[in-house]
Amino acid sequence: MSCSVGAFDRSAIRLSVVTLLVTLLSSCALFDPAYEKPAVHLVRLEPLSSSGFEQRFKVDLKIINPNSTTLNVSGMSYTLKLNGEKVITGVAGQIAEISPYSETIFQVEASTNILAGLRLISSLFDKPGRELRYELETKLRSGWWPVPVHVVESGEITLP
Repeated sequence: MSCSVGAFDRSAIRLSVVTLLVTLLSSCALFDPAYEKPAVHLVRLEPLSSSGFEQRFKVDLKIINPNSTTLNVSGMSYTLKLNGEKVITGVAGQIAEISPYSETIFQVEASTNILAGLRLISSLFDKPGRELRYELETKLRSGWWPVPVHVVESGEITLP
């Protein structure tokens, strides 16, 4: 008889957990069904000093808030890929609030491993075209929400 009671307890717990998860996920959409993901654009990339096998860069990023509420970004991580090679990575914390329907440009520092840069240069020599594919992948964290907002911007740059 104790087996049937244990089975009942486990199924009741599973049902409660599933109900709680469905409620939490649906409540996010109910809070603001018109919510749009923010956009993140690479504005400028400036090389700084290098040491050993690491090159540092100053990176200007623009965050666009297309929503009617203030965007509070408590931290972010970002990766820039060129022709599929991960070239630059970085993190930033405590970014200023971004007012509704506005944009903010901020500077961060990032680094690259020189060996990754050499792989990129090698791949550019292998392909005769002058198109350079880029992908900026950003994960924004808000202070109150544990899941980051994942934003990807990609395109092509024509080299001179």
